[in-house]
Amino acid sequence: MNLRITLNRVKCINTENQSGADDFYVVGATVAGGKTQPALVSPMQIKDGQELPFPADQRVVFNGPVRDTDTLHLGLAAYNQDSKRDWQRRGDAAARITAAAGALPVPTGELLVSTAGTAANAVLGGLDPDDKLGQLALDVPIKDLKPGTDKKWTCSSKPGAVNSWQYEVYYTVEKA
Repeated sequence: MNLRITLNRVKCINTENQSGADDFYVVGATVAGGKTQPALVSPMQIKDGQELPFPADQRVVFNGPVRDTDTLHLGLAAYNQDSKRDWQRRGDAAARITAAAGALPVPTGELLVSTAGTAANAVLGGLDPDDKLGQLALDVPIKDLKPGTDKKWTCSSKPGAVNSWQYEVYYTVEKA
């Protein structure tokens, strides 16, 4: 069968940046069926109450053949860009993410989040670390993975935090 996971849209309930819009982006990787695929979505400027679709050419976080006996390892992290990065090198960063994630002896969603973030930073640069808004780490047998649209990943601050933010990221899982 073929597994396809796509990011559809992001909804901002409230931004992390107290003075206006966030520059929301996603970094990560997916491993399933012997295939490693990077996820790297360029920053999207988003404000409180706004909902934006992910760019059409950057939505797919995994597309490939899998078996019911395989396991999906998915690690995605959402960030607010604080310092400018060299997004023209996005392709180089995606290749570095693929290589680093593919070299993990036993990938897990958590390891994919940190490995992809480190690999992307090595290429895209930046003077100070961007603010991590949240992460999605999954390690699920393909046979247990439920297909569907509008699956929701929530990114939010800890209750009582000085800065508070909340995002909802909607994605689709297709098994055909």
